[in-house]
Amino acid sequence: MKNILGLTLGIMTSLGGFVDIGQLVFTMQAGALFGYRLIWVVMLGTIGIILFMEMCGRIAAVQHRPVFHLIRERMGKRWGWVALIGANAVNIITCAAEIGAMAIVLRLLTGWSYGWLLVGAVSLLLVTVWFVRFKWLERTFGLAGLFMLVYLFSCVHSRPDWHAAAAGLLPQLPHGDGKHLLLYCYFAVGIFSAVLMPYEVYFYSSGGIEEDWNAKQIPENRLVASVSSSLGGLLTISIVVLGAVFFLPQGIFPDLLSTAAMAAALPYGRTALLLSLLGILAAVSGAAIETALSTAYNVCQFLDWKWGKAFPAREVPRFTKLWVGTFLVAFAIVMTHINPMTLVQASVIFAVLILPATYLPVLLVANDKKEMGKHANGRAMRIFGWIFFVLLSIAALAGVPLLVLTHGGQP
Repeated sequence: MKNILGLTLGIMTSLGGFVDIGQLVFTMQAGALFGYRLIWVVMLGTIGIILFMEMCGRIAAVQHRPVFHLIRERMGKRWGWVALIGANAVNIITCAAEIGAMAIVLRLLTGWSYGWLLVGAVSLLLVTVWFVRFKWLERTFGLAGLFMLVYLFSCVHSRPDWHAAAAGLLPQLPHGDGKHLLLYCYFAVGIFSAVLMPYEVYFYSSGGIEEDWNAKQIPENRLVASVSSSLGGLLTISIVVLGAVFFLPQGIFPDLLSTAAMAAALPYGRTALLLSLLGILAAVSGAAIETALSTAYNVCQFLDWKWGKAFPAREVPRFTKLWVGTFLVAFAIVMTHINPMTLVQASVIFAVLILPATYLPVLLVANDKKEMGKHANGRAMRIFGWIFFVLLSIAALAGVPLLVLTHGGQP
């Protein structure tokens, strides 16, 4: 039972990171435009996030050092500040999008006013994070996010072309003109970035320290990183498949959260729609909490301030003000009535710019036998680690130009 409950940190991280509002609609759009052709990107990103999370968790267990402590040490303060500002800007934008998504789902469930539901959503988040202990945050939202499994069941029930879906595990270019190829590249970079959203590892690494992991937890860390991320990747593939099955043949471009939720309900009906909405609500709420806490973690770790959800608020006033402030700034952004989908699209593309700077210090420490001893990366892990760094760098160079050239992925 203890091991099962321990998995909820990874489940919350994976479902909040993989299946937030942006990933849900973004990957369904990819399926609606390109069928099964981008499944390989989900697989590649899933392998990458398993590697990234496992290294972060292992360093947290052995060295008790979180991500932004490593960034300051390996990059120096000047470049570390650039990474910190960039990472927290993405966190805040993403948090705003998740709060907006919460209000959208609550409106679909209740029919109440969107503006008042925004107020209710941010109030609920503030009260929850203030009063609920870390382990119950992870367990509650992690297990509630399992409602998202309805997408997996709906995928199987929809009877897709399994041969074509399996072929999608290998890279293949789309048919069409240059614009179609640019769109394909844009969605490939976007999905890769969304699967590897950096706030996932900030939260995961800090959570391991919050729970006082040590070297004995390394096998559990490996299990959590691999099982939970694989679950998130499988759900993401299911969403791509549903987009290919239901929207591609009709020429529908699903750019609304309600349309994405409806895809899970088509094979089963109203009960599945309710389950999908509850799953989305849990996933986006968990993502909002992760991004807010990650912002506070990042600043405190970089500046060596006392931090931790385990401490009463009065003992960590800076940490508390930072996560509260993140929620309030995110609320102010979404109250301008910016479309949450626009916010997530921006956060996903700009996140890829800082991924190499976030990933490299973790890789360097995990490779360092002087610091990690027998727990340092082996030869295979070092090779795969550097391969993913090259892939992240390529994606970082391509992200913004593709965003401009495709007008934000519009077909």
